[in-house]
Amino acid sequence: MRVLVTGSQGKVGRWVVQRLHEAGHSLCLLDKSTDGMPDYGEQVTGDVRDGALVRRLMQDVDAVVHLAAIPNDIPGREEELLDINLRGTWTILLAAAQSGVRRVVYFSSINALGQGEPGHTALYLPLDDDVPHQPVRSYALSKHIAEEMCTAFAARGVFSVISLRPTLVTQPGPPAVRWWTQLPGDGVERSQRKDFYSYVDVRDVAEAALLSLSAPVQGHRAFLLTAEDNRTHTPTAEIVAKVYPHLPWKKTSLAAWVGENPYRTLVDCSAAKQELGWQPRFSMFDPAAGYDGMP
Repeated sequence: MRVLVTGSQGKVGRWVVQRLHEAGHSLCLLDKSTDGMPDYGEQVTGDVRDGALVRRLMQDVDAVVHLAAIPNDIPGREEELLDINLRGTWTILLAAAQSGVRRVVYFSSINALGQGEPGHTALYLPLDDDVPHQPVRSYALSKHIAEEMCTAFAARGVFSVISLRPTLVTQPGPPAVRWWTQLPGDGVERSQRKDFYSYVDVRDVAEAALLSLSAPVQGHRAFLLTAEDNRTHTPTAEIVAKVYPHLPWKKTSLAAWVGENPYRTLVDCSAAKQELGWQPRFSMFDPAAGYDGMP
């Protein structure tokens, strides 16, 4: 399969490109810079908002994996964030519709759900893909609206779209941020709540992107991605008692949820497992996973 990958130089993009290359796909890589990128296919320097460029690159591809975006809120750059994240996605979807692409894989985020935002922590536990969206901040709003774009374009019947909603994405190697292992209340509670104390290994994210290219999904479907355990290495029941004692458990009970894994994530990614055939393989607390310096 010939695949266009946007944002190929990013933190996640590099791993996605490597995994697609390993799987034998022919790649066209688009980013604002291609310096230092391994020779995994055609490399194009450009902007996803450049309609003429994007349409040209779409002419000979079967699918698109769209990662290019500003990945978080940056004070003073809200207008740029919305322009790149929304107009860039619109440009990709429109060109895909015009060129006959059959599958678009859009990289969304857990933030599209708008849970853990100022003013409310969540609606219920465990968090799942069905929760009503309540975005407040610019980044979360951009991901929510982009998913709505995906729904609209998929409804036209030209191609199907899979939106991937990873939680905090981590990668093997030395720990870049020590708060991964801190307990709730250690001064990082706000940032942890946004992802419900969850994380997902970048290798598992790349595998989800690969599976999404051929998964038997029609229309637009969106899937949360998370590791099986929480990122504090604290029993999940303790996190719930401290941070979420008021939240209802919609589809199960806390006792049943943590019955076989006391550190189980508070994010339910069963839809990705069932519909994509995806299974997270890596835990940052497993010595074999390559997280140097982790407990």
